Amino acid sequence: MTPPQVRGSVTLTCYTGSMAKGRPPTPKHILAARGSRQADNRAELGTAPTSLPRPPSYLKERAAAMFLQVAKWAQDMGTLAVSDTEVIARYAAIWDRFVTAEEELKEIVEPMIEVFDPKNGSYKFSRPCGALALSNSCHEQLRQLETVLGLTPADRTRLGMGAIEKVVDPVDMLLKKAAEMKGR
Repeated sequence: MTPPQVRGSVTLTCYTGSMAKGRPPTPKHILAARGSRQADNRAELGTAPTSLPRPPSYLKERAAAMFLQVAKWAQDMGTLAVSDTEVIARYAAIWDRFVTAEEELKEIVEPMIEVFDPKNGSYKFSRPCGALALSNSCHEQLRQLETVLGLTPADRTRLGMGAIEKVVDPVDMLLKKAAEMKGR
């Protein structure tokens, strides 16, 4: 980490080298399907819950419904772990804020606010209204959490969801047909 720089009343801190670079690790089930010895050494990332987790009490009603829906999706995909409760709760809360902002934007005619200089009345700049800024911020956070939870088609592919490859062996097909013919 480099030392902080002070510019006026703002302190700038630059972090270097703190993020891991390179490809993400290959999931254990894909390593096992490839026959890799590393699959035995890779620890599972969480234990599956015995039942669908309940939404935290701090979530609003609409967010709690989304929590249950996302938890059900993750359970159906086989990716739900006990430790995922807070991530799913964060996703549901941000989703609720996003929907609220979008409902507000539906009523706003012009989502950009123009700012003029009070001295001479000249145009200074424009900025998004609060609802648009909130919507944009929530949209980015949702996109990142959707990646973490595997809610997009590309992420399900990356996680190996439904990636069971069926190889049809002609010899097996012939033996199966011969067994069926023999059983008649």
